[in-house]
Amino acid sequence: MTQYNPKNIEETLKRMEKADELKSIHRSGTNIMSFFDNNDKEHELQKQQSAAEIKKDEYLKSVELLKKLIQENGTQIEFTRILAISHLIESTDFLNIPADRKKMLKENMNWCNKQYEKYLDTQE
Repeated sequence: MTQYNPKNIEETLKRMEKADELKSIHRSGTNIMSFFDNNDKEHELQKQQSAAEIKKDEYLKSVELLKKLIQENGTQIEFTRILAISHLIESTDFLNIPADRKKMLKENMNWCNKQYEKYLDTQE
């Protein structure tokens, strides 16, 4: 049977104490970890901004296509409305869109879809 060496026990206890001290350090408060936390937050925000810009661009492309169809075949009232919708889209912050603006945008995009279907049916 092997005997315990008091020196090894002493070293083991010191390592355990150091490990406990390291655990008590709040990592996000240290300079390096707060840098990574801030970097992650910034990266997430950039992803959200990119997604919002992509959605805005898709809406604008759809509206531009419909605008051309309405200009060729539609009424002045429809053309005025599609211009207003495109201005609404351009002025909307898709990242921080308020509920009322979101509802208004959805209603207008539904109108656009109906108009688009109407003009596609007339062209066929």
